[in-house]
Amino acid sequence: MANQIAASKYDKFIARYQERFKLDIDKDWSAREAKLTILQKFLDGSIYDNLAPYHQEYAGTAGSYVKLADRRPSVVYNLCQLIVDDSVSMLFGEEHFPLVKCEKHEKTTQFLHYITSNCYLREAMMNAAEIGSIGSVCVLIKVLNGHFYYDVLNTKDLTPTFDSQKPDCLVNLYQKRKVDGATLKAFGYNVKDSEKNEMFYLCREWNEEEEIYYQPYLCKDDKEDYDPRKDSKRSSMHEFGFVPAVWIKNLPHAHHIDGRCTFESILDISVEIDYQLSQLGRLLKYNSDPTLVIKNPGNWEGQQLIKGLGTLNLDEGGDAYLLELSTGATKSVIDYVKLLRDYALEKAHGNRMNPEKMSVAHSGKAMQMLQASLISLVEKMRLSYGNSGLLKIYDMTLAIYHNNSYEFEYDIEPDSECDGHLSLMWPDWYPQMPIDKLQQAQALQVLLDNKVISQSSATDYVATQYDIADVEKEKITIESEQKDDYDNKLNDNAEQSGVDRRKSEQVELEKKSAEKV
Repeated sequence: MANQIAASKYDKFIARYQERFKLDIDKDWSAREAKLTILQKFLDGSIYDNLAPYHQEYAGTAGSYVKLADRRPSVVYNLCQLIVDDSVSMLFGEEHFPLVKCEKHEKTTQFLHYITSNCYLREAMMNAAEIGSIGSVCVLIKVLNGHFYYDVLNTKDLTPTFDSQKPDCLVNLYQKRKVDGATLKAFGYNVKDSEKNEMFYLCREWNEEEEIYYQPYLCKDDKEDYDPRKDSKRSSMHEFGFVPAVWIKNLPHAHHIDGRCTFESILDISVEIDYQLSQLGRLLKYNSDPTLVIKNPGNWEGQQLIKGLGTLNLDEGGDAYLLELSTGATKSVIDYVKLLRDYALEKAHGNRMNPEKMSVAHSGKAMQMLQASLISLVEKMRLSYGNSGLLKIYDMTLAIYHNNSYEFEYDIEPDSECDGHLSLMWPDWYPQMPIDKLQQAQALQVLLDNKVISQSSATDYVATQYDIADVEKEKITIESEQKDDYDNKLNDNAEQSGVDRRKSEQVELEKKSAEKV
């Protein structure tokens, strides 16, 4: 019943936007594939590509009028992309990416930090969060030439199968996508020249032991019982005992393989903003060259009137004026667009802060309060892409490393048996201002002086804020510096004692000499 309701919602969604934007929906696509394709078009701004150009008001030999709704807007603001960019930046931006820590083994922490920095995992996760904003994304883990590589897959043409006992673990992943013959030939496949323009199915499959490539076959040959042939040349064994991929839902959505789309709730508002801005541009262009109205033109009948050349000589009852639109109409459109934008950002939990109204710098806590709406969205994404995504990727990376199927070229050797001991340390939402850091330092000093927390706990607390990747190394450095300071003080005290002793002896000698005299 739940699947039937979901399919019905898919069909209504697809029918509404397919008709509105004249979309070419492949007849072989499932309802899920069609919906994800439409959402992707909204995200990249290609949703209007099948409409007539905005300037084309009349078309055809008869010059039939093209309705505004059938024309592509001249201004594509793409509010959907702005919301996704802001949320992804807040989630995995340079100052927001979490530090991973193994509570049991420090070498494992160092190894994972190295993997994060040198295997482009940061970039992969940012890419995954952007692609996954339409509903879901899959991160594939590969080992190439002794190094880890993280590939981000769009899930539109992927079919996952999850373990019935572990619903978040994949037991099979199947990819089936359409490719033209010319592209396949460029990939090195043997395709006849007569089939370059034909469409083929290209399939891959990942299971717990193998990555399987299948020979491409013509779409017209696809039948329900068709069994594609395995491509032994491109297939490979990995023998991990699990599928080396992590399926990430964008936002929690029960009983669905996809999560909720970040911007689905504002699609219609986004379209309205684009068309209103386009009409506003049309209004301004018209006002810059308005229509000339002539009353009782008299002797102008039968002559060509060229605007801007010469003067108008009208009879006694004649008149002429420019037909302009009032400036109030322009302001009304701008106010309407701003209102729509505010409504959309409120609905989608986007960034509603206006930089023009911020005349002074705010503390990190004040910025957090101003951005409460965006932070509430990113908090959910931290669960999806952090706990259910990045942590699993780290766990799989360690499992693959200790599988003994590959030889790795890393200087750091991670410890084994770290399962369940990894955690993510997320930084503050906004960088701290100097006043924030001062208040924090004073608070920590009070806690240390009153023996409420240890020096080690205080160092752990500030590690993420000062970008300290290796906490244990930092503690050793602190202890070494404290010992050096203590030794220097002892040496200074010893030297000072020697100076004082010599001065005292000199005073005694001078005193005795004075007594003899």
